Amino acid sequence: MTFFIFLEKIVQINVGRPKDLEKRQRILNAAKSLFLKCGYQGSSMNQIAQEAGVTKLTVYNHFQDKANLFVCAIVATCEELLSARPLNLQADSNFYQEFVHACELALNITNLPEAIKLERLLVELAAEQNPLAQTFYNACHLRMNALWENFFQQAIELGFIQPEALKNLTLLILSLLLGLRHHEVLLGVREVPTAEEKQQIILNSIEIFMLKYQKKP
Repeated sequence: MTFFIFLEKIVQINVGRPKDLEKRQRILNAAKSLFLKCGYQGSSMNQIAQEAGVTKLTVYNHFQDKANLFVCAIVATCEELLSARPLNLQADSNFYQEFVHACELALNITNLPEAIKLERLLVELAAEQNPLAQTFYNACHLRMNALWENFFQQAIELGFIQPEALKNLTLLILSLLLGLRHHEVLLGVREVPTAEEKQQIILNSIEIFMLKYQKKP
């Protein structure tokens, strides 16, 4: 059972099994669209019901309340963004190429329009001290961190890099890949990097990372 399925089961306690999966999916799609477009406070259950072409009662029957619907919608969106190819290493892998691939994956996901909207929505919730911000963070950011930690665990075990706390390795690579540049993208004062710019960001990031953690002969 994945983290996302587990989390969705938690928020559906006492909701009951959906009687109409097609309607449920329509509601979920409408919620994903409206939450990203209008934010949490700017989206109502009435709007979501109208967008999905169902009654407000049907929405409540499937998701109990707005908070549960929001969590399910965000979990589904993050799952779609992060359900990328596994970052698996082998003893004969070209680590540099695999590292580049992992960085490309991270940058491409992070700079998707949906991902940028999610980040802005997270900031909105955090500013309101809304407890949903923590659930949101767990579903998206911790999931991305887990992918990186798994990648670095493999790299250490196979002798590609020096042993180090996985959280430290993840923090460093994400800081190098994103940093102030991505903060400016979220603020709308800088454009999303072009393909050429992404490639240069990746090469620079890996070079700095390997200066510290490359396995000594």
